[in-house]
Amino acid sequence: MSDTTGVRHLCACESLAFPAVKRWDLSSLPPSTEKQTPREPGSDAPRVPRRDGQIPRVLFSAPECRVVVIELAAGEAMGEHHVRERAVVHVHHGRVSVEASGESVECGGGSVVTFDPGERHAVRALEDSMLVLVLAPWPAAQHYVEGTVAVQHVPANASVEPMGTRSGEG
Repeated sequence: MSDTTGVRHLCACESLAFPAVKRWDLSSLPPSTEKQTPREPGSDAPRVPRRDGQIPRVLFSAPECRVVVIELAAGEAMGEHHVRERAVVHVHHGRVSVEASGESVECGGGSVVTFDPGERHAVRALEDSMLVLVLAPWPAAQHYVEGTVAVQHVPANASVEPMGTRSGEG
């Protein structure tokens, strides 16, 4: 039901189930496994192995953006690299050191850092940390080498379904 302002209000007769809402509980993500076909080496963000080969997990991927969770143990680092998309990094928990443009800053849980497309940066975990990375748009026009086609494919072993779906439970 909506009022004259267009604001939607729930009443007792409406269902509180929102199957269209996609959500993830970052505190209980299942571990992932190694990619079946690793990417060729290059200047893009390096793969970050974690806990017996666990890799970053893709939560959401669409032409507008891709959302990825990265876990780093204390002392682990993503060396200097760049991505072709605009990158927004949210430190969900833990503490990291971020280096970019000759500056180094420490960021704790709740911090948000942004990088322009192509901006070189590095991230090092000062303590066990979880980062939520948003890349937009996904993939950027320059993401793939010339002659290849952009495909919205995420390997099943590198993604996590939203809560409330058959495989995401919750």
